Amino acid sequence: MKWWVLLLLPFQVFAQDIYNNCEYLVKTYYVQYDFEKEYYWEVDGGNILSQDQNTITVQWQREVGKYKLLAWTTNYNCMGDTSEYNVSIIECPNSIYFPSTFTPDGDGINEVYKIKGALADKIKYMAIYNRWGGRIIEANTNILWNGNNCPNGIYSLVVLVNNQRYVKNIILIR
Repeated sequence: MKWWVLLLLPFQVFAQDIYNNCEYLVKTYYVQYDFEKEYYWEVDGGNILSQDQNTITVQWQREVGKYKLLAWTTNYNCMGDTSEYNVSIIECPNSIYFPSTFTPDGDGINEVYKIKGALADKIKYMAIYNRWGGRIIEANTNILWNGNNCPNGIYSLVVLVNNQRYVKNIILIR
């Protein structure tokens, strides 16, 4: 009896895409189709919106980081081709993000208020006011606010960056 050993090459080896988080992050990927194969997908860092054999549509999260998309096949219950696709999400070059809530409750998660994004380092003025209009904090740069000596509630934030003024609300929850 003779045995044949067949080495299957991957569809795509270590491909990579780089997106910034101000783009529309719904992307469709596909691998070469073969009707004799069964297709399997694994997504790390995104949500599968649709999947059909060799095609998948993924909505990537906006959080900056590196994520993975894996595809593999089986052919008559034997492992077949594999493909690894890396996705990097980078900061939008003109972004500024104002979190709406923070929870300085001592659990180590979301303890301080911080403005994020590529423009956060270019803040020229920042002030936080309580509900009666009293200024709690003021600075000429982006600073962390830990909410010390402030009760739960809604606070107003005024920020000046690149000659643009932003007025936002912040909710402090302990």
